[in-house]
Amino acid sequence: SQVGRERRPELRYDFSFDRVFQPGASQQEIFQEIQLLVQSALDGYPVCIFAYGQTGSGKTFTMEGPEPPGAPESRGMIPRAVRHLFRGARDLAGKGWQYHFSASFLEIYNESLRDLLLAKGERGSELEIRRVAPGSDELHVPNLTWVPVQSEEEVLELLLRAGSQRSVARTGLNERSSRSHSVFQLRIRGEHAARDLQCASSLTLVDLAGSERLEKSGSVGSRLRETQSINSSLSALGLVISALCNKEAHIPYRNSKLTFLLQNCLGGHAK
Repeated sequence: SQVGRERRPELRYDFSFDRVFQPGASQQEIFQEIQLLVQSALDGYPVCIFAYGQTGSGKTFTMEGPEPPGAPESRGMIPRAVRHLFRGARDLAGKGWQYHFSASFLEIYNESLRDLLLAKGERGSELEIRRVAPGSDELHVPNLTWVPVQSEEEVLELLLRAGSQRSVARTGLNERSSRSHSVFQLRIRGEHAARDLQCASSLTLVDLAGSERLEKSGSVGSRLRETQSINSSLSALGLVISALCNKEAHIPYRNSKLTFLLQNCLGGHAK
């Protein structure tokens, strides 16, 4: 694919894609593209999927579906992914595996972490990212709400609860623009008692805040600070992915809360 810049039409930039969907592509078509990746979470791999793009491009719709939830065929990647995993777990139960799932939902707003499963009045001190133990590479967020889930409907209820808490505002590019990155995580623990086997993994689905050019967004004041924070964290994510692809010795995870939080989802044997 090639695209030019409106001010310099003679310039051309080349981009490569694994798959390009038509404008009328269904949510099911999108999910079929990531279905095998989602399945890897049951096999013990940490899996992370991002929705990235300009403000108003449909990231939240792709991840969550319409608001309020509509017909089943319009549901987004989050409910479809958990439905697929729950079905897979039921199938594996016949082979002796038992799985337990729990979900969390947070947002990163202006480099601060907020628990979206708690009302604003219920939140305590600001959430922080900590190491599970001194010297450990594994990270967690103490005091983050985790809810046991067993069905797609329970996850849809969590989406509704989280959606009512998320930071949104009107900008020059979108009537209802997400001003934060939202991170849905499903924690998966499986065990096979007869064979004395255990596995632990996670599925992380990230709805990134939209990238915006300041002159087009019309942001001023607090909206301007939000836009600058969003663009800075998206830039940090790009640097981390580039460093991982180039197998660099130092990966700059600590450059933003977004990349630090997702460190376990991006490096190692994660998919």
